[in-house]
Amino acid sequence: MLVLKATGKDRAFLLAHPEWKLPSEEQGKLQQWLERRTEHYPIQYLVGSQEFFGRPFQVDSSVLIPRPETELLVETSLELVRTLRKEVVQVVDIGTGSGCIAVTLACENPRIRVTAVDISEAALGVARENARRLGCLDRVEFLQGDVLGPLESSGRVFDLIVSNPPYVENQSLEVEYSVKTFEPREAVFAGPTGLEIYTRIFTSGRNLLADPGWLVLEMGYGIADQVKEQAGEEGWRLLEIRQDLAGIPRCAVFQQQVR
Repeated sequence: MLVLKATGKDRAFLLAHPEWKLPSEEQGKLQQWLERRTEHYPIQYLVGSQEFFGRPFQVDSSVLIPRPETELLVETSLELVRTLRKEVVQVVDIGTGSGCIAVTLACENPRIRVTAVDISEAALGVARENARRLGCLDRVEFLQGDVLGPLESSGRVFDLIVSNPPYVENQSLEVEYSVKTFEPREAVFAGPTGLEIYTRIFTSGRNLLADPGWLVLEMGYGIADQVKEQAGEEGWRLLEIRQDLAGIPRCAVFQQQVR
């Protein structure tokens, strides 16, 4: 991947020309990147992109690197949207980061309009550029703020709230070195318990969801029961939990309980 990025060549060219030598300038660039890799610096940041749902997303160190398991949120959300008989489906993506969820939803279904929220101005810049490059900038709105703060007094309602929130405990020892060292801390760590952002979503999301409407959340390893319990305490009913390819409960779908 680094050689392809440094040379601008494709894999077919390199395989077809084994005698080809790297020019000195490109050799120097490649050597710098290899040295960074020895420090476990993410290769996605070095090459500046990561594929998600079959599309290339630009990434840098201001955003969390998109993961394959997060594609489950997109698949689940698209299935729910297909059940709605509306010309326009309003979605809010909390903590959009690179925009991989928001932009993919907009690209996959032209009925979807997404409001993408993130606390980081730099992350919103990356997400906005991804929306522009992938041709859906006219259907994704970007707001800077914490969780649902920019929308709480707007009077707006959404058919779907989706989020891959930070869900790691501050003192967790199980986080990979490259993640805790190089990826944005606010996108990984949630607080002392790892459940802090879920609490805020459950509380602030109640007044923003249409009827029928759904809340779709990604969960980390081993916290599904805690998230379910917390949701019930805040007036939400669990509809479904889906496992990722590793068999880990990863995606939860909730609706508000009838009061």
